[in-house]
Amino acid sequence: MTMNRPGYRKLLLFVSLFSLVGIALVVGAIKYTSGSAFCITCHEMEPIYEAWQSSTHKSVECMKCHSDPGAVGLVQTKVKALSEVYRHFTNTYKKPITINADTAAFSNRCLRCHDIKGEGTEHNLAHFESNVNCADCHKGLVHHPETNQKLPTSDVCQECHG
Repeated sequence: MTMNRPGYRKLLLFVSLFSLVGIALVVGAIKYTSGSAFCITCHEMEPIYEAWQSSTHKSVECMKCHSDPGAVGLVQTKVKALSEVYRHFTNTYKKPITINADTAAFSNRCLRCHDIKGEGTEHNLAHFESNVNCADCHKGLVHHPETNQKLPTSDVCQECHG
């Protein structure tokens, strides 16, 4: 087959256009499913979404806390999300939905916005140096309506400090 044949040019044009449309669809789907508004499209997420809306983190997009940065983090998040979509459609998700995640990974995500080494943060730095994860003390932050706007109580401190 030579490049001068009309059939080859049509095939090349078709493959190119098909590839561009495919790429546009994938990019569009990633962008759409990465927005916080997408989270509410599953009814089981309504209470979690509503709690987030009343939290001090309501201006932080869900992906900022639930995905690691970069292309690798995005791909890992999207692969995990496919299993969540499967559980949604097969109605096999755990009820009520709870966040069972690697709290160390969440701590690293918290530190993208929260500086623990600035002035007045000696308390946080001491916990960080002792490998205490943010979520260990800040349980319920963002997704629990009774605790999502409050600092941890002394009861939380007493769990470790007796």
